[in-house]
Amino acid sequence: MNADVVTATMREALGEPEREATLRRLQDWQQRVHALYDDIQSKLGPGYTCDRTGKNRPLERRVQQAGLTEHDVPPVDILRIERDGQTIAQFLPRMLWMIGSNGQVDLTVLSPRGARRFYRLFDQSIPFANRSDWRLVRLTDPMAQPPFHTELFHELLE
Repeated sequence: MNADVVTATMREALGEPEREATLRRLQDWQQRVHALYDDIQSKLGPGYTCDRTGKNRPLERRVQQAGLTEHDVPPVDILRIERDGQTIAQFLPRMLWMIGSNGQVDLTVLSPRGARRFYRLFDQSIPFANRSDWRLVRLTDPMAQPPFHTELFHELLE
């Protein structure tokens, strides 16, 4: 775990949620998640289709404390990846505000036989760092947190 992101997220958690600061964080969250999806999509190759029509509007406690409504919150895409007409993976933005991470995206990978494998992606960058540091966490081995990249994603799909 990155000590800088722990310090930054703790400092933020102890502060009063302000409307404009909360909106900036939500917009940054949307941009970082969409950049992750853009990178994945650009390197998937032929045979895959992507659907980003599903939206998530995080209404975490901090958002509510800042006085924001669902309509104020920028929507974050849900990414579904299909191959041969079957959904094989889904990325669901889960939460932004958590100590020790700059956001969490849940990843579900479906095998051709219907088995589901669940993973979590945590961004270990500090808020507003202008770069993300996505880490893959397997629920069976949460201490191993390799950097998430498209080659690793292709391995998960096999």
